[in-house]
Amino acid sequence: MGFKYQSVPLDGESDEKSQSEDSSITLNDRDELSSDLKAIPYHRTTRETLNSRWLWTIHAVLLSISFAMFVLSHVDFTSTLEHVRRFSAWSPADVSVKYSRVQYNFSTDGTRFIGKGPAVDKAWREISYDMGDQWISKQDMKRLGMPEWHLQVDHPRTGERGYRVGMEVFHHLHCLNLLRRVTYKEYYQELNGELAVGEDHLRAHTDHCIEVLRHHIMCNADIGLFSLYMVDGDPQAWPELNTNHVCRDFDSIRQWALENSVGNMEVGVVNDE
Repeated sequence: MGFKYQSVPLDGESDEKSQSEDSSITLNDRDELSSDLKAIPYHRTTRETLNSRWLWTIHAVLLSISFAMFVLSHVDFTSTLEHVRRFSAWSPADVSVKYSRVQYNFSTDGTRFIGKGPAVDKAWREISYDMGDQWISKQDMKRLGMPEWHLQVDHPRTGERGYRVGMEVFHHLHCLNLLRRVTYKEYYQELNGELAVGEDHLRAHTDHCIEVLRHHIMCNADIGLFSLYMVDGDPQAWPELNTNHVCRDFDSIRQWALENSVGNMEVGVVNDE
């Protein structure tokens, strides 16, 4: 009888081979699955990343622009304030000063400030009277170098003791308004107003205002230039007064006056110290 030799696997060899084959199949499957999974969301992830980067870039640009505008406005305000404090007598109202370029326009139609009557008077009150007088602190009064025995008044909101003051610009406009009314003296005297006083008193007031305006105009001598032109039939040259100027923003100054107003004709307390 013949025998055929067959190798007998050692214990566990068959199981290990089977597990190895199974493991090999499993790893291959995982690699393929992993590749498939990575391939699918890759483009989506890339797009999301790009979109996110664009959004952050836009936000950064907008933030930079906002910051730059803030810095420029602060620098502009600081430089304006430094200019005002260097070339003007000190005033607590200096923070209200803004500058802008303006072209004068002297049209033949005039403005609401020309002439006489209730509407014209109202227009002048708005720029010369309605702001009243202003309040400043004792420290500001001392810095101005004004007498400390002048009229005192309480701040209308805080109650802090301070001083009653007026602003030069509104006094100048008051004087100019007086000269306007003097040119319509007959009309305004009939109203029993400021012009319905004796001739001597009116003349003294008028002369005072002329001097105030003269001082102001000469102190702030305008070096702007105007050209001349000829009109047919007129041998005299005419001035072109619609010229460019750098002006202080009147509305901004008027707003400061309103915010610090103590009203009209309010009598403060005299400091006896």
